[in-house]
Amino acid sequence: MKNTKTGIFPLLMLLVCSVHPLLAQSPAPKEGYQYPELLVVPKASQRLITLAHQENKSRYQTHLVLQVPAFFTMMAGASAMSMKEGQSKEAGAIATGLGLGWLISTVGMSAMYTPYRSGLQELGGVSEKTQEQALARERRAEEALYFPAYLMRRVQYISAFTNFAGAIAITSLPEENEKVKALAGVAAVTAFLPLVFDHPWISNYDQHQEYKKKIYGPVAQLTLLPEESSEKFQRGPRALATNKAPSWTPGVSLSLRF
Repeated sequence: MKNTKTGIFPLLMLLVCSVHPLLAQSPAPKEGYQYPELLVVPKASQRLITLAHQENKSRYQTHLVLQVPAFFTMMAGASAMSMKEGQSKEAGAIATGLGLGWLISTVGMSAMYTPYRSGLQELGGVSEKTQEQALARERRAEEALYFPAYLMRRVQYISAFTNFAGAIAITSLPEENEKVKALAGVAAVTAFLPLVFDHPWISNYDQHQEYKKKIYGPVAQLTLLPEESSEKFQRGPRALATNKAPSWTPGVSLSLRF
């Protein structure tokens, strides 16, 4: 009977603590509910302005994580083209074409595709006098951050696969040349750089999303915690043998990631 009373009291305390915050909630403000897009600091529009200015200064360094493996693939291919057998020359030409193609495409992308500047220009005509207009502006800014990240998540896998395939084609050649195959091995390793280090377009969007999540954290919830110091709390077969129930007490658990 004593154990039953001991177990009921923490449950009643937990119920009271759970219901009280719901009853004590204040009504919604007259201006309406707040949105995470409007609460995050910095806002998507502010981040877009900063990134657009940075894009003007360092646009040719943006795709460095794609250009490094492309350079090594091209060098390995050019070295293989100096080998004697026709199969080696053919594999070298393919690897050279892959590496050179990635270098040309990334330089061209840096020169002609500036997603942050374009997004900022589209944002210029969006007003923010009302909450609805401000929300529409921030969501348009988030779209400008999202699309280049979405594009690059796919490009990085294509880059890793093609550069790795070109490097492996050289390392698997029957003709022996230690210098060429060592260079191809380096190219094969560097092919995975885009998967190890995030492209700036991806990290910019992910950082903004991480800040939005922190608006709601840490998440706290009420729970029951066992009193391990109590003589009644025992684990394993011993607890089953003695039929002694653990003693519980109300507590709060925090979740910093969700």
